[in-house]
Amino acid sequence: MSEIENEIIELISVGIIAIAFYIQGQAYYKPLIEGSGFQSVIIGGLSLLLGIMTGKIDYYILAIIIILLRGYIIPAVLLRTVKKYGEREKITGVASLLVIDLAFFFTAVIIIYEIIIAKIIPNGIYLIFPFSLFFQGLFLIASRRATPVQIIGYIEEENALVILGIFLIPIPLLIEASVFLDVLGLTVISTILILEKKEHYPIDELKG
Repeated sequence: MSEIENEIIELISVGIIAIAFYIQGQAYYKPLIEGSGFQSVIIGGLSLLLGIMTGKIDYYILAIIIILLRGYIIPAVLLRTVKKYGEREKITGVASLLVIDLAFFFTAVIIIYEIIIAKIIPNGIYLIFPFSLFFQGLFLIASRRATPVQIIGYIEEENALVILGIFLIPIPLLIEASVFLDVLGLTVISTILILEKKEHYPIDELKG
């Protein structure tokens, strides 16, 4: 790839991480869900761009799957089922959580760079983006109690795995099929979880 193409990929990857911070800073469900959908659309755009650069149809198929399912269908399902919760999550100190997330993010980036990229995969500088997004989703799940927010965190982790696959290896049809099934299953699971339980607390895991 040319230098311009590399810069475009880096810019898109930074944009994906920026949206993750936007999602972390949201207490209202609608912008949080819409932000997740927009993030997925950008990831689909990244796959589409790689398809244009490489000429491989697998990237086009993956882009269609991501944009259609994660960018449109899942957000639509969540927006319809989340109405029972009201407009926002019952939480305070979202700004403080965002500051903690920033500190957590930069710490994770330093660890990833020093351990994985600098020593194990010297030429894998792009891998810092999917790993960072994965930790963003993990922090979102750990720091929030509402089920819809935790589902968004899970979707971020799924998006991170997709980006990791895009940067590591060419995407075969088998991987695209597995992504399709995973996301389709996620739609069903998301609906069930939202209707089943509103909030999760650590003490719940100790109850029989």
